[in-house]
Amino acid sequence: MIINGIEIDLVNLEKPLLLVSEEDELLFQRLIQPTIEHKLIQCQLALSTRKSISLVKDIWLAMYRDREQLYINSDHAMLYPIRLILFELVTQAEYFQRLAKKSRGDECLSLIYAVILLQFVLQWLKDRFSDNQEVYGALKLLYRVTDDELSERTSETREQKIAQAVAVKAIRFEVRENSQDFASLLYQSYNLIVFLHSKECGESEKKSILPLLRNLSESFNHFYKERYISNNPSFTG
Repeated sequence: MIINGIEIDLVNLEKPLLLVSEEDELLFQRLIQPTIEHKLIQCQLALSTRKSISLVKDIWLAMYRDREQLYINSDHAMLYPIRLILFELVTQAEYFQRLAKKSRGDECLSLIYAVILLQFVLQWLKDRFSDNQEVYGALKLLYRVTDDELSERTSETREQKIAQAVAVKAIRFEVRENSQDFASLLYQSYNLIVFLHSKECGESEKKSILPLLRNLSESFNHFYKERYISNNPSFTG
């Protein structure tokens, strides 16, 4: 599938952080392609690279299944430290638990919730670290196609591993020092998702939420306008 002008094999994403069944792997593959095809431009960060889509899958699975009954694959977690810290920050939050209760067992709602949550978290981190080149250089790999991804390198350099370790430490510190703002981000994301869900259900309980989200740019833009002040209108800059 072509994403950001690059062919991405949705069957061959990064290894999952969670122990996942073959059934759930196949289910995600069936769900993610039409989601991307609907071109949810308000969620470009979350759906822009192989790495970000892999993290969407992690969060989707924790949302769709009972997070307490899922187990981290420790071998895979060591390969993706940034993915792991973001997964933990999102899934351990109170508002994630509330959303999970609403969507558990509903694969479509779980996916949309996961995409929106990750979009807002990545935007928050992008804004926080845009002036810190060391951290931003490692973080942007989640949502920007790079030469390293295009060459399909199978092993990281020592410098890349160090950069990821620095980024993980910085992300953890930033969230801890700005815990109220981060909680507010998740809370507002939660409210927006609830609003989208209620509107969708009000129109037709059986109607897919995907086309609806595509047309709700005003709601998304209002969210960004209220939370972020930036001269750059691009979400993926």
